Amino acid sequence: MVIELAKQLYVKFEENLPHLLVALIVLIVGWWLAGRVKFLLRRVMVARHIDVTLTSFLSQLCYWLIIAFVVIVSLQKAEIIDTTPFSAVLGASALAIGLALQSSLTDFAAGVMIILFRQFRVGDEIEAAGVKGVVEEISIFSTHLKTADNRKIIVSNGKILGTPIINSSVNATRRLDLVISISYESNLKLAKQIILSELQSDTRVLPEPAPEVAVNNLGESSVDLILRAWVAIGDYQNLRSHLLEALKLRFDEAGIDIPYPQHEVRMKPEK
Repeated sequence: MVIELAKQLYVKFEENLPHLLVALIVLIVGWWLAGRVKFLLRRVMVARHIDVTLTSFLSQLCYWLIIAFVVIVSLQKAEIIDTTPFSAVLGASALAIGLALQSSLTDFAAGVMIILFRQFRVGDEIEAAGVKGVVEEISIFSTHLKTADNRKIIVSNGKILGTPIINSSVNATRRLDLVISISYESNLKLAKQIILSELQSDTRVLPEPAPEVAVNNLGESSVDLILRAWVAIGDYQNLRSHLLEALKLRFDEAGIDIPYPQHEVRMKPEK
């Protein structure tokens, strides 16, 4: 029984061997051709100085369309599927596959929307879907981000488009808002003068709009001052760190206290 089954399988394999070989050749050649088309398309678009984001997206889209076509042709050559007598079955299968790949189709549509409406581009620093980083690549289904500590985050396009997108690179300048707290006993006017002089002396602070310092809040144990200064995008983080350190040192020299949480414990005497 087993020997007879093995003979039948061998005969079946021998009959379909030419079709399988043709299908394998089509698959290999098609895979190679898709890679070459992707490379040449990217090269032509780069030579014409087309946007990097659009170049990456279109080249990958073309690559996967060719791959999908090659796979279908290979299956037909191998006579694994026959669309003529089983058109109804294939239609139902396509529907089932479409439902199963619903999230992937959503990601694909979101990728097209990102490219068309340019919410962000390669090289922009964005915050979306709970993550933050610099955009390295926008592919068909996902966006690749590089974090400040050199990690790579891959987020599906559907999730990105479904949440608010904060693009920190879309404008050349950005306002730096920094809250500095001082104690109620400290000299308020002197503290404001120190902060303002530090802002005016730093060349990274733009003269227009002019930097300003104001009382932001009267807290339980501190007077909260807020400084506002406009800076270039590239100077934002370094300037913020510099101001925190410089103001702490100057406050120490001027005798201005920066309060911190304190608890007063009272011991009730025993009777």
